[in-house]
Order: sequence, then C-alpha cells, then structure tokens
Amino acid sequence: MKKRSYWLSVALILTVVFSFLVPPESIEARQNQVSDVEGASKKVSSESKPQMYIIPTSDPKKADEVMKQLERGKSPKELGLISDQQHAPRKQTLQQMASEAAKSKKFYPVSVDNFRTAAEGDDWTPPVFEYDDIQFDACVENDQSSEGWIKNHYSYCWSNYIVYSDPAGCGPSPFPFFCDWVSFRLTVIGNSMNGARTVFYNYTVDDIDMDFDSKGWIGSKVSVSIQCDGISENRDCLGDDSPTTRTLAQWKSNDDGSTLFDSDPPPITAGNKDQISYMDLWPRVTVDPPGNKYPPITNDGPKEKIRMDSADYLFVFNPNFYPKEGAVFANVQPVFFYDMDKPYFSVMKEAFQHHKDALTSPGSLIPGVEGRPPLTRLYSKYDPAQYAANRKAKDAACSKLSKPEGYECDEFPFASTYEGAGAGDGRFSVRYIPRAANNTHGRWLGAWYAYDRILHKDPFYIGFK
Repeated sequence: MKKRSYWLSVALILTVVFSFLVPPESIEARQNQVSDVEGASKKVSSESKPQMYIIPTSDPKKADEVMKQLERGKSPKELGLISDQQHAPRKQTLQQMASEAAKSKKFYPVSVDNFRTAAEGDDWTPPVFEYDDIQFDACVENDQSSEGWIKNHYSYCWSNYIVYSDPAGCGPSPFPFFCDWVSFRLTVIGNSMNGARTVFYNYTVDDIDMDFDSKGWIGSKVSVSIQCDGISENRDCLGDDSPTTRTLAQWKSNDDGSTLFDSDPPPITAGNKDQISYMDLWPRVTVDPPGNKYPPITNDGPKEKIRMDSADYLFVFNPNFYPKEGAVFANVQPVFFYDMDKPYFSVMKEAFQHHKDALTSPGSLIPGVEGRPPLTRLYSKYDPAQYAANRKAKDAACSKLSKPEGYECDEFPFASTYEGAGAGDGRFSVRYIPRAANNTHGRWLGAWYAYDRILHKDPFYIGFK
C-alpha cells in the first residue's frame, strides 16, 4: 500500500503541474481528470481487498464499457456484477428437480434443417434427426448467452467476462499503479444426447487483457471445471469434475477444455416408468495470480438442469433407433414449430391451417400457444382411459359434420394430449381435411415427440413461422 500511496501522490503532483501548462479551454478537462484521480484515490483507500467478479456479457464492447465505469469510481455492486457466487451440492429429490424445471419461462423455436425431397401422401417420411449445435461464434454473439442460452433441447451456451482486480472493482486507469487487474472471456457450450444419458461440455478462455503495469499477471493460473449435482439416491454425475488448470499464457496457446457426465438409469417404478433423473451443472472458475501476494478466488456461473430418461416408446416409427434413452436441457419450454411455407411440409398444409385457425381465431381459448396454458403429452399406454375419452369425444363432434370423399376428421388439440376433446371443457376444434394431410401430420408429430424427447405429461407449445 505504501508503494500505491507514493505513486498516487506523484500522479496528483504531475496533474497539478500539468494544469499550469494547458490553455484555458482545457480547464474543464483538467477538472474531470482530477475528479477521476480523487475517485480512484478513494477507491484505493476504501476497498483494499482483491475481488473476482463476472461481467454478465459476452460482448467485448459492453465489457469495456463496464470497465470504464469501474475506472470512473463505480463499484462492482453498483454495476450489478456477480461475485462470491458458489453453489454447494444439496440433497435433491426427483419431484423437487422436476418442479424446478417446470417453472422455466424460456422458449425456443424447433427447426429441422436436414430435409429429404418431399413425397406425396403415404410415401411421406419424417425428416431425419440431426443435432443443431451452437457454434462458438453464434454463442458469443447471442444476447441471451450472458444468462444462459438454450437453443434447443440438446444445445446450451453461457459466455461472460471474468475480472480479477486489486483493489476490488478497479479497472483501466490513465494513471499507473492504481490497481492490478486481469480479465478474460469464459465461454461454455453444452451438448446433450438423443440416444445416451450423457451431456458433454466444451469451454474456451479467450480475449485475455490486463492493466499495462500488470503484465506479470499473464502467469496467473486459471482453473475451469464443470460442477455436477444429481439426485441424491441416483448414480448421477458419473464423470470427471476436476478442473483444467493453465496459466493465462498457456490458455492463449491452448484455449479450450472439455468434460463429460453420464447418469445410470434408476429402477423402474410406478411413479417413474421412464427412469427419469436430473443433474444440475454449472461452470466454476478460479483465478490464482502469480506469487503469494494475492489469494486465489473462485466464482461459479449459473446452474443449468439436465433431464435424463430411458423411455422406450419414442422411436416406435424407427425400431432401429438404439439405445432408447437420452438427455435434454430441461429449463426450457419446447415448441412444435410449424414451418408453413416450406415445400417439404406442403402435404400437411391443411392440418397446419386447421391448427392455426383453432389457436388464432377471435375469442379462441384453446391452449397451446404462448400466453395460454401449454399442451401436455399423453402416452396412450400410460393413460388409456383418457386417450379413449379423447377419441370418443372427437368422433362425436366429427359425426355432426359432413365428410367429403377422401377426407378424415382432424382434431386439435391432439388426441395424444391431455387437452384433447375428452378434457370436457369444450376447448377443441374438429375439421375434415385430406387423408394425406391428416396421416402425414400424425407421423410428423410422432417423430417430433421422439426427436425432442417429449415424454408422457411433458408440456409443449405450437409455434408458426
């Protein structure tokens, strides 16, 4: 601190001398400069402990603006920066974690980009399943990545700037020796599996920067890991949560790391036929500056929830799909996306139009679009009575309509949901549409259930493009 006080005094003297050498029109600029110095002086005297905090942005320009505000005397607390956050393992039950996942308000549009040539009628086949993973550039450029962006059930990313500074909260300064600081961007991309109870993470440390008098901090050790906390009575979090530790100089030349976690299926019970389990995962980063002057500090990123299952009824249309298990990012509301203008789906356009009319007609209260209750999947073999009630109510409503030749009666919400015609509230629609449209839409719905791992009693929404 003596060294810091000495150089602070030198800086103040130089500022006063400089004030006699500048022209009158620079008086206001001099005053602002002195104010900055005084603010920095107060900060040095009032905040003597080092601190590490997260700037919640992946945008370097926005991170720089936060650093400038720190330079002007703003504290990390005033700027809402995240510090001293560490998640501890806790005793968790299946019901507790399922309830937490159900509270999510996030949505995503579902897209399937691998299309075969459209075929007519009974020859139509669903598009093949493929992952649509988040790439690094897309992650750091997405506005949602600072809080955690779920692109789809199988791809997630989080990207933020990490700063270690002494004293706490200081940033770049026009005057030397006011503070030591180092910053870098940590980007974490998670991918889960359709066909395995597995999730794997890749993480990257880049955009490393530091104060010009803190060049020795390139030797700081930075440790990055993914922490995992599963359901207490299950064999979850099977993997290596040990950190990848490198100096910042080493991260510059080798900027990525990875880890993987599995989950064993729990026993089948009456309340858990699909052998569901959950894991909470989050990034952990520790910065240990060189030498013994500054202590290592650890900070955690946000938790993200993974759901694993071993449901065997999803890929009935594709018996070769094996193993019949998977893992999805659970803190999101899935959307069955109707791409109404894509020629590949033109064979089912009448079904699309019927469902859109049912949801968007004036005064409609039918559930299934954002702003109303979601649809809830009903697997017929798990609740045959309700499925039969849906079919019976639908047939009764259809019998009151005239049937054109080659047409079938289509219902919305689907018979494979608890909001179907048998719900008894009258909030449903029936319409005769071409047989090909009805059959192909049914195949596409069954494929989407499998592709997005929509299990019995899972909520979902309909979206239109």
